[in-house]
Parts: sequence; structure tokens; C-alpha cells
Amino acid sequence: MCLLGIDLGGTTIKAGVVDGGGRILIKDQVATGAKEGARAVLKRIVDLAGDLLRRQGLKRRDIKAAGIGIPGSVDVGSGVVRLAPNLFWRDFPLRSELEALLGLPVAVDNDAHVAALGEIWQGAGRGFNSLLMVTIGTGIGSALVIDGRIRRGIFGYGAEMGHVKMLPGGPFCHCGGRGCLETLASATAMVRQFREYLAAGLASRLQDSPELGAREILAAAAGGDELCGRVVDLAAFYLGTALANAALVLGPETIIIGGGPVRAGEVILEPIRKYVAESLGDWQTTPLPVLAASLGNEAGIIGAARLALELYCERP
Repeated sequence: MCLLGIDLGGTTIKAGVVDGGGRILIKDQVATGAKEGARAVLKRIVDLAGDLLRRQGLKRRDIKAAGIGIPGSVDVGSGVVRLAPNLFWRDFPLRSELEALLGLPVAVDNDAHVAALGEIWQGAGRGFNSLLMVTIGTGIGSALVIDGRIRRGIFGYGAEMGHVKMLPGGPFCHCGGRGCLETLASATAMVRQFREYLAAGLASRLQDSPELGAREILAAAAGGDELCGRVVDLAAFYLGTALANAALVLGPETIIIGGGPVRAGEVILEPIRKYVAESLGDWQTTPLPVLAASLGNEAGIIGAARLALELYCERP
């Protein structure tokens, strides 16, 4: 059995042919070109899929179903992308459009949900029946898995940890709120906080620049820079506190942290674990592992393939 997994991002389309056991047989990526419009993006997806099949020596009939993860709000039942700001899409019927172009059944979901499916199938979440996953990047994405399935809730988007309100009157968020977790603990928030500290007169060996990102701040913190360490600790405090609050309500077996900053390792993971434990206190009667995601850039492809597998198995 072969499945097609597609990870559609604002800048890159990643896709792969995956077998029924979750092993990627072949993968590649192309630029999204989102500003050229939805039709151009779909053409790139179809062309990339066709190229992968040719290189793997497969025919379209060898693929049972396709899955795709989208950075935005998705109506899973209809396959309509309600809002994907990075793609400039609103109320776009992605599933029906892509099914017509690929000639395959297609399952569509939010990219954080898809990444979580990948981790629980083939990554750090293997062996757990329930988990809460958060991804740290420009914003903060999240997904809740219970009994091996994504939980989407009444609103359809499931766990949305990035917009949990953590600081009344805090920084403005693009969602229209203030003090959301992603304004305080995302990669973007770390850069903003670093610059605010510099403007307040605090010193750092790390120089500011237009290209400065969380990766440089985390590396400097690991190297002993006091100001960068303070920035990382503050982000970890907010994230750890929010995760502990979620754990008290949901009781997941594990928490998985993904996204670019996690590649820095213990410099970010250790303080997150510390603040999770401190916030849980005596209520942590059972160990709650806080783990790094293990699939990296392949999580979206593998998770999308899992989405496709579930669709194939559910269809008569």
C-alpha cells in the first residue's frame, strides 16, 4: 500500500510517498508561490506528486489516498480551508479541488494536527494513547490526541494553545486578543523580548540585526549569554505554565514539543520541564514526560500519510 503525504506551508510544499507502515519511500519539496494564487499552488502540488510517482516507478492507481496539512483553519468534514493567512486563502474548497486534480480521495486537516498524527504514529509519541503537542515557530501551534485520534472540539480547531490568554493587557496578537501565549513564548516573541531588553539598556554579547532569529538567541543562551538566557527562561516560563494548566484539565500521558527552537535541545527543553513541574506541584502524582518531537521536517509528510490511511480505511 502507498499513500501520498503533503505538507503545505506558506513558503514550501513538502510531499512524499509513504508505505502503509509509515516509511517514506521518496520525498521532495518545491516553493509554494502562495502569492501567485491557489490554482498555481495546486498545480505545484500535482506536479510534485507526479514527479515523485515517476521517480519511484509508481502509477497513480498505486496510491490509495492522499492527505494534506494546511497552516490554517480547516472544516475537516467538508475539506474547506476556512482561513489560511499565509496562503491568502479564505473558504477555499481544497479537498474537492485536489481530488479532481489528483484523481484520489483526499483528507485535509490543520498542519499541527497532522504533525501530531505523525509523531504518535512514527515519532516521539509512539506508545502513548494520548498526548498534547505544541510546535514553536513564528506562532505556537498545538494538537490534542486522545485514544489515538485528534480531538477538534466544538469549534473545529481542537487545542489552540497559542491563543490561551496568559498576560492580561499583554502584547497585541494577530487574533485580536492580548497576552496570548504565542505573543510571549514563540520564536517571534523571543526576538521581540530580546530587543526590548536591549532598548532598556541591558547588555548582551549577541548583536541585533535584521536577520536575528530565535536560533541565534538560543545558541547565545547555551553559550552563557546572560541576557539571552533571561529571554529563553521567560518564554519557557509562560510555555511551561500554560502546558501545566492544560495538563491539569486534559491529563495527557505526555507532552511533545516541536518546531525549530527545539533543535537547540536542553537549553529550551530543560526550563520548560522545570516550569511544568513547578506549576503542577503536588498534583503531578504520575510522571508527565515532556519530550522533543523526533520527526523534524518529516512530521507533516508522515502525519498527512496517516490521515490518508485513516481515510482509506474508513471508506467502504
